[in-house]
Amino acid sequence: MDDVEAREFRVRLPVDVPPGRYAAIVHAVAGVLDAAGMVAGSSIVVDEKARDADLNDAFDQFSALYPWSDC
Repeated sequence: MDDVEAREFRVRLPVDVPPGRYAAIVHAVAGVLDAAGMVAGSSIVVDEKARDADLNDAFDQFSALYPWSDC
């Protein structure tokens, strides 16, 4: 996606949001983009404090609840 033509919005969270909750919010936003049919053309940029392990743990928790999940 060309950044010059991209639409953007920013979500600013309190600095003391726990990593697990931060990760859950990131994945919820991705879910909203998917439901709107926009996930393929979008990107989510996380801050420098986000850890892959936290994001992956949140994804695992959400994906276990998906109807098509085999977990």
